[in-house]
Amino acid sequence: MAIDWSPSESLLLRTLTQQGKNDAEIATEFRQAGIGRTYKSIQRKRQREGWHAMVAPAPACCRRFTDTLVVEGDHLLLYDPHWPFVDADFINRLVDLALRMGIRSVGIGGDLSDQSTFSHFGRQVGVEWKDEKAATKQGIKALRMAFDELTICPGNHDRRMLRALNNVIDELDWVDTLHDWFPPIEGKRLNITPYYFYHVLSGGERFRVTHPKNSSVKPTTVPLTLCHKHHEHIISGHNHLNGKRRDEGDRFWVMESGMCADRELIQYLMIEDNTRPMAQQGAVIVRDGVPILLWPQDIRFYERR
Repeated sequence: MAIDWSPSESLLLRTLTQQGKNDAEIATEFRQAGIGRTYKSIQRKRQREGWHAMVAPAPACCRRFTDTLVVEGDHLLLYDPHWPFVDADFINRLVDLALRMGIRSVGIGGDLSDQSTFSHFGRQVGVEWKDEKAATKQGIKALRMAFDELTICPGNHDRRMLRALNNVIDELDWVDTLHDWFPPIEGKRLNITPYYFYHVLSGGERFRVTHPKNSSVKPTTVPLTLCHKHHEHIISGHNHLNGKRRDEGDRFWVMESGMCADRELIQYLMIEDNTRPMAQQGAVIVRDGVPILLWPQDIRFYERR
């Protein structure tokens, strides 16, 4: 007469089966545990219940990349300053305008420093890492003193050092390095994310501030594709072009900011002809959920208001 399986025996059988043990191995473990079940009874029970081996979950060393950064409130957004090749006059005018508009939060959407020193394309002669680092630290300190909150995400140029070191350090180490450079200041918030994007919430609207991997010779092509993917407003950098439009469904803003660097200081942009459009400057102010694209050529209009 067959003896009913107890709940504890059933649980052990199911657990060992899901761990990938075969019937013979399970029978051995049952004997060692003092459970009098034969190989055949184990096999029949397992088949009857439909239990089988299970794929193991990811190990603890695997991190889930979902802890993205969200910043709330109106925001001045500066892309691609490429320190030390920054256009200081343009940025200072943008800072003055933002502060007069009551904006207390500023962000840098990637390519904080040019990192010419570590470029596999070839370094810019005469520019040393100490010069790049000193210019970056001065610029960031000035922005921190002017605003209550500063947010930084990396761009492809910020990855140059990581690549030169064969990726033995990663974006998390880059974040730690910047925190070492910029110690806490009372009353000032500093947000640094290892992700190449973050979000701004303003006026009930959600904007994805991103430094994408892709580029295009046609302004707004890349952010439009990202808009289709993520279904949210997109403001992107990296492409050194500027443009603003709505998506095809007239639901979301699709923008490229342009850069805050001085193109005439960047060797690779100036000494060789190519068919790409001329690098363009620009920045974005997000106020009450409305993104304002600012060119150097039209900033006077806003300054006079």
